[in-house]
Amino acid sequence: MGAAERTHARVTDWTWNVEPPAGWLAVPATGEDPPEVVDRWEREALTLVADSITPQEVVDDEYRNLDLPDDFRAELERTAADSVRNLREFADSVAPAGDRVVAAVGVLGCTPIPVLVAVGLSSLDDDGDGLMAALGATGGAPLAPPEIDHLDLPDGDGVRVTRLDLGGQSGTAWVSVALGRRAEHDDVLADTVLVWRSQDLFVAGLMTELLDELLPAVKIVRSGP
Repeated sequence: MGAAERTHARVTDWTWNVEPPAGWLAVPATGEDPPEVVDRWEREALTLVADSITPQEVVDDEYRNLDLPDDFRAELERTAADSVRNLREFADSVAPAGDRVVAAVGVLGCTPIPVLVAVGLSSLDDDGDGLMAALGATGGAPLAPPEIDHLDLPDGDGVRVTRLDLGGQSGTAWVSVALGRRAEHDDVLADTVLVWRSQDLFVAGLMTELLDELLPAVKIVRSGP
């Protein structure tokens, strides 16, 4: 699996995978993906991330990397390495629960923006409370009531939740955008949840568009009888 290839996980007798669109990285996890896959991904991702945060200029209607002083280039390389390491640590932290991480690359000159991807199954009579809680529609102490939008998706019912929270004693504001999809099958409901959370309040509007782009890339199929 290369830097832009798929990531996947199992949910009982169902399999789900993410086939990342252009500009997204599927992040492998220790224990879930072979060590050689993880190593190769880290090398490829490091180059991709470093390129994405290198300042550019327009010459003859083409983008070209600026000539940078050695110390500035070294700082960019350290930033890229830290970003790749943080992505891997995040992916490892959520893998035991069966979740995965996909990151948007090349957004507004930012380092990769990680998104948590989770899939769960429930019975046909499930009331959806668990899904709404996972999306952040309930619980916690938001600074204002979460904004909840119900969406009619081509492959199910959708819910988007945007909320602003105060982070503990630090008083730091955190914004989150979560997108959910519920698809009904003959004997089960399949829920997909995408969650982005950050202190960067200015990216929230853009993340709404990016999550809309990512959701169709999460494919859920029956793998058992």
